[in-house]
Amino acid sequence: MHPDQSSSSAKSEGGEKLERYATIVLIVLNIAFFAYELWLKQGSPLRRYQFEQTHALSLQGFRQGAWWQLITFQFLHGGWIHLLMNLLLLHSLGPVMETTLGRWRFLVLYLVSGSVGGVLQLIGAWSSPAYFGASVVGASAGLCGLLASLAVVYSEERLRLLIFFIFPMEIRAKFVLLFTVLLSAAGAVFAVGAVAHLAHLGGLIGGLWCINWWKIEPILVSAPASPSPLTSRNLR
Repeated sequence: MHPDQSSSSAKSEGGEKLERYATIVLIVLNIAFFAYELWLKQGSPLRRYQFEQTHALSLQGFRQGAWWQLITFQFLHGGWIHLLMNLLLLHSLGPVMETTLGRWRFLVLYLVSGSVGGVLQLIGAWSSPAYFGASVVGASAGLCGLLASLAVVYSEERLRLLIFFIFPMEIRAKFVLLFTVLLSAAGAVFAVGAVAHLAHLGGLIGGLWCINWWKIEPILVSAPASPSPLTSRNLR
């Protein structure tokens, strides 16, 4: 499949039409939130700070009743690179899973995965605030859910990845999932870097739960190649 198609629908390598309406909506929402944050920063840094305090995911905010943070944090990003990396992965994986699941199940899986990732991150913040207590933003948890679901449905398909953003490599989807699980688990245990590893791990769990609950069968001849790296910084 060719994820670089720019139209609202494309075709897989097997000739199937790929749906991407919901994927485009998610991309637009992420860009809109980021543009709004930039506008706030230009006009009033204080207002941007207040906006992030009420919409980024934090244990303090959740304790104060800001339950919506489990959704809104998925549309906020810490910078241009963070945003572009996540949108590239969404553009690559989204159409295949939207076609496979249908528009509404795709959205449910994406948001549920992100929310499960948020819940796991909150549990980490509660149990170890020194390591996991910072506010979290980013679409990575939902994207991990998409990756997990794709790896279950199209486990033998090869994904084309850019290792260290430079070196292309083809790896079967099931091994990409295994590597991502191990990387997220290790990052969470050893608290490596400014990355919300628990949110990633929770997103994987959410995606696996949804796809196994629905018992989805593959409907495409070939799954997509993904040109983007599988990890992103989403803790600010």
